[in-house]
Amino acid sequence: MRTAEQLPELLEEASREDLTPVRFLERLVEREYERKEERRIEMWLRMSGLPPGKTLDCFDWSFQPRADRAKVEELATCAFARRAENILFLGPPGVGKSHLATGLGVKAIKNGFRVHHYVLDELIRMLQAEETTPYRRRPRRYRISSVLIIDEVGFRPLNREEANLFFRLVSRRYERGSLILTSNKHVGAWPEVFAGDEVLTTAILDRLLHHVHVVQISGRSYRLKELGDLLRVPAAEERRPEREA
Repeated sequence: MRTAEQLPELLEEASREDLTPVRFLERLVEREYERKEERRIEMWLRMSGLPPGKTLDCFDWSFQPRADRAKVEELATCAFARRAENILFLGPPGVGKSHLATGLGVKAIKNGFRVHHYVLDELIRMLQAEETTPYRRRPRRYRISSVLIIDEVGFRPLNREEANLFFRLVSRRYERGSLILTSNKHVGAWPEVFAGDEVLTTAILDRLLHHVHVVQISGRSYRLKELGDLLRVPAAEERRPEREA
């Protein structure tokens, strides 16, 4: 119990501030609760699979002014998780979709929701492995998650078996838990992602979009921004004439 280690310091505070016995006990309970919350958050972040270092506080809104900051800040209240609503981040590669999805995942954990993060390919492999695993021995992480984040939907087309597994996942979570998806393709192009099957894609979208918040992001790629300085030709080099042969 960490509070016991801090007892001398707390007693000194109580004496300095002339706390009543009741207020002193309240402060003891507050400190112990704060410490338990810190441990819970640390453990749930570690178990979530969320990429480290990507929070809403460190998102560069000035570089991506077209991202709807007001909408994201509203989602950061985590009301969507309480209502088992979904979020869909759409836009080209590198515009910050995964960063914002991860940042919302961190917020959800701090607000007491279990969160797990997967890249779609990783999740599909896990779902395939489950097909030959007895039910009681199947991993429960994505089942118990209040918020399940699935990254990179659309980077490669799924075959029919994979698309059916994804449909079953969406169906199981419908109105039971939130999904946050990132995709580089508009939903109108999703049939080509899900085995070219328009009927199956419609069934997926019917459940996914029933209670959904869509955040469309356009703009430059962060990754290309970082490469820009390396690829840029110095002005002196641009002005230098070619030597005659």
